[in-house]
Amino acid sequence: MELKKYKLGEILDVTRGASLSGKFYAAKGEYVRLTCGNFDYQNNCFKENKAKDNLYYIGDFKPDFLMKEGDIITPLTEQAIGLLGSTAIIPESGKYIQSQDVAKIVCKEHLLDKDFAFYLISSNLVKQQLSAAAQQTKIRHTSPDKIKDCIVWIPELEEQKRIGKLLRTIDLKIELNRQLNQNLPTLDRSSEAVEVRRAA
Repeated sequence: MELKKYKLGEILDVTRGASLSGKFYAAKGEYVRLTCGNFDYQNNCFKENKAKDNLYYIGDFKPDFLMKEGDIITPLTEQAIGLLGSTAIIPESGKYIQSQDVAKIVCKEHLLDKDFAFYLISSNLVKQQLSAAAQQTKIRHTSPDKIKDCIVWIPELEEQKRIGKLLRTIDLKIELNRQLNQNLPTLDRSSEAVEVRRAA
């Protein structure tokens, strides 16, 4: 397999989210503001942020910042070690607002497959470069330009599509198994209740 060297900025674009005023944060509303809490960085997937009760936004914002299902996002702030370089996929259109701590990845589709890009951004190769270039403060930061400066080696587009599809299939199976495991205690308790009723 032949690999070609690129800077990420040659094969994708990275956009920063909106600066959202705290006075419009709310406990209820139509739109949810994305935060770093929406990244399950250990499993490299999207999660609902349940750590805060003011995640809704009721102020005005540009329609460009309203996310669509399938959009790829990555954090610009490292609020937990290992967060930089994580990726997540938006699960639903018209619900989530891209905030300034979250970047959107937009592939140049003639050069980069979207599924492949999801795994490329979260690869050790890119994560190590982001970590090395991160602004050294108490909470480390990266930027769209630093992400676009990362060097990668990628195969031609058809091979990317094959790899991306395979990895996505594996991830879906892993997620299905995780959901089944989470439901096992519930199933066990249901079985116990049936046995108790039978014994009675």
